[in-house]
Amino acid sequence: MKPINLVSLIIWFVLSLVAGFLYSSWAVANGYHVPVSALSLSVSVLVVAMVLLVLALPIYKYKRSLKKALEAKDNKNQRVLPVDPFYAVRVLLLAKASAITAALFVGWHLGVIGYLLNAPVLAYDALGPNVTASVVSVILLVVAFVVQSICRLPNNSGPTDNKAAA
Repeated sequence: MKPINLVSLIIWFVLSLVAGFLYSSWAVANGYHVPVSALSLSVSVLVVAMVLLVLALPIYKYKRSLKKALEAKDNKNQRVLPVDPFYAVRVLLLAKASAITAALFVGWHLGVIGYLLNAPVLAYDALGPNVTASVVSVILLVVAFVVQSICRLPNNSGPTDNKAAA
């Protein structure tokens, strides 16, 4: 599986940034309120980040115990129980989906914040929740990259293609 593509995350970020800014300006021009993220969104995103970290703990423990077992080659009786590979792939897929979602959330909220800061009248009641939601979304993005690094396989010291192995 390929790692999280940084270019696609930047594209999603920019698209949602523009969408957040344009929707905010459209809403205010038509007499609607500036979009304000509820506190429940920030709490939910933070909970998803914590759950993602907890789901990656068995993989982290397995890699750490495997490294210790490989360093202690003289102890042949030490046995490391492997993690189910399907579990690891599911955690990695959740991390990739979380990274895309976090990039979308960060872009949207920064677009709304950009509109609020450029508006003739600053709506302080809308600024705080959007800043909080963008910070929590950045936390989810960082957690997604950490979980991806936890799920990464160690580099093989052997040949990389089949012709060299034959």
